Amino acid sequence: MKKSYLLIIILFNVILLTGCSTEVEHSLDSEDMADLAVVRNQDFGNGTFELLSNPISVDSKELEFITSEIDENKITYIYVADKEVFKQKIKNEQPYKFSIKDVENAHSTEYNPKVQLVQYEKDNDMNNFTTFKQRSYQVEK
Repeated sequence: MKKSYLLIIILFNVILLTGCSTEVEHSLDSEDMADLAVVRNQDFGNGTFELLSNPISVDSKELEFITSEIDENKITYIYVADKEVFKQKIKNEQPYKFSIKDVENAHSTEYNPKVQLVQYEKDNDMNNFTTFKQRSYQVEK
């Protein structure tokens, strides 16, 4: 009997929470919906971002990436484990390498570390971003 009550309570909570999330989405304006899309998709703005060095070993000292259709007139920032590792204007369809030698948690084998490509509205990291791309990579022992 206790299992039946527990199951009913769990089902009620799932139904309640699912309905609430839908109502929250309907109450958001277009700017908030764009922010929600970034959180869900971890991808915002034009272009693609691909890691060429995946997986890496625990001894790897750099990662390599390539982009397409990214705004070449803006400065591109690359972050690994919340540390800026790359900052320059880039050309599409051209590979670039950056060092992860001194980045703490860049070689974690407990989870897949993430690399983030960001371009900001006014080419400094104090503005709203116009492009955000995030990719994970695997570290093999």
